[in-house]
Amino acid sequence: MALEQHIQRIEEKLQLLLKKLQQEQAENAWLKEQLQHQQQEARTQQQTIIQLEQKLHLAKIATVAAGPPASPEEDEDFKKEMRTRINDYIKEIDRCIALLNS
Repeated sequence: MALEQHIQRIEEKLQLLLKKLQQEQAENAWLKEQLQHQQQEARTQQQTIIQLEQKLHLAKIATVAAGPPASPEEDEDFKKEMRTRINDYIKEIDRCIALLNS
C-alpha cells in the first residue's frame, strides 16, 4: 500500500506541475502579445514624432521664406538656412540612393 500511495502522491504532484506549466505558458503567451502590442504602439508613436518633426521643419522654412528680409543680414541668414536645408536634403537623397544600390 505504501508504494501505491507514494505513486499516487507523485502523480498528484505531476498533475499539479503540469497545471502550473499550462498556466505559465498561458501567461507567457499573453505577455508576448502585450509586448508586441506595446512595440507596435511605440513604432506608431515614433512615426508620428517623425512626421511632426518634418511638419515643424517645413513650418520653420515657410516662416523664414514668407516674410521679405528686412535687412541684408536677415537675407544672408535666410540664404544660409536654405543652403543648410538643401545640403541636408541632398545628403538624405544620397543615403537613400546608396541604400537602393546596396
